[in-house]
Amino acid sequence: MGPHHPSMRGVLRLIVTLDGEDVIDCEPIVGYLHRGLAEYQKLITRNPIFLERVENVGIIGGEEAKNWGLSSPMLRASGIQWDLRKVDHYECHDEFDWEVQWQKEGDSLARYLIQIGEMSESVKIIQQALEAILGGPYENLEIRPFSRIKYPEWNDFEYRFISKKPSPAFELSKQELYVRVEAPKGELGIFLIGDRSIFPWRWKIRPPGFINLQILPQLVKKMKLADIMTILGSIDIIMGEVDR
Repeated sequence: MGPHHPSMRGVLRLIVTLDGEDVIDCEPIVGYLHRGLAEYQKLITRNPIFLERVENVGIIGGEEAKNWGLSSPMLRASGIQWDLRKVDHYECHDEFDWEVQWQKEGDSLARYLIQIGEMSESVKIIQQALEAILGGPYENLEIRPFSRIKYPEWNDFEYRFISKKPSPAFELSKQELYVRVEAPKGELGIFLIGDRSIFPWRWKIRPPGFINLQILPQLVKKMKLADIMTILGSIDIIMGEVDR
């Protein structure tokens, strides 16, 4: 971000820049998201054809969801009000007014409604964050060492994919660490075991999509072939998380 002077009127304007050029103004984007969500509600949420395809399809009970280790919409659609932003109180989520989205039916429709509801809550959080930004000049100082123009070799193949270049030299203490956040698809966790070196002795990523997908074989039992795509869509996986 380059230096700018946000106006102090209503919702403050936050201009994101890349390589010194203005890219996006957050204030119009918030309005665009509001209009888009209203359109989704009109075209999809109250569409009788859509409702017939998703209601009572792929039902997961509350205890079943917990036993499978499901999280985020997959868990909250079954009546479990568990959101790491409320449970762990990390970052500044407690400073904003927002509600945990949950349903009790546990079907594909419930999971869809939660995802739509969380989009609306995300817009609320963005609006409140913009209003809380103080006026005056600001600059992202952390981006300075990563200038693509100054260090063009950082975009080379070896840096980006092979990772042969040395990492920052800081020592990992001899202990086990697990950190988790509420990602859109579910709980995203990082597990580390340090041994007083600059590289972890053990490192594992807990991707939510990989965990949530495990219940698919049980959900599609005795279901119609067309229902498989509905259930798979409600699980909302990312292929990069599940090809293991």
